[in-house]
Amino acid sequence: MKKSNGILNYLKEITIVVIGVLIAVFISNYKDSVDNKNYIEKTLLAIENDIKLSQSDLDTVYNRHLELFEILREKLEGSEPINPELTLVELISSSGGFQVTTSKNISLRFFINQKAELLEYDIISKLLDIETQSELLQLKTTRLTNFFYENIDEGGEEVFMKLAYYLSDILDSEHTLLKSYSEFLDKNQKKLEYEKE
Repeated sequence: MKKSNGILNYLKEITIVVIGVLIAVFISNYKDSVDNKNYIEKTLLAIENDIKLSQSDLDTVYNRHLELFEILREKLEGSEPINPELTLVELISSSGGFQVTTSKNISLRFFINQKAELLEYDIISKLLDIETQSELLQLKTTRLTNFFYENIDEGGEEVFMKLAYYLSDILDSEHTLLKSYSEFLDKNQKKLEYEKE
């Protein structure tokens, strides 16, 4: 009898310890889940703010480049021949100049380095797509800048045609990136609204 009471007491103690461990694990998992959810929300808001700033800057630059492209097109398609003495620098400065945009992807890089596994694949994919497009735009901008500095004192139809080609290429990338920014912001806004419900 004493032996069965000892075993019963031993089983009770083990049961209490197991239940205590299970409760501790449950509380720890719940805390981790809440912490991860808060981390994701804060990070997505930081990324959203970065993208909104980048979108605003890019939108301004895109419109400036569009105006410059229209001026170039008018000159190239106009009924009057292009003034051979008009240089690239004169054309650019008379049309308001050329701007370069910088994209802010600091939050994205931090997030991917820290806890990327917490985000859904489609969000990570969209953010990586935005980063890739930003890098491509920077390469195209560098190519145009190099062309500009190599031909700064040049003019004529051939130089202006090349400028129009490079500018068209940049406009295409800027338009694509603006579209990606909008798509991400729309998707992120819907996700945050859904999580709050």
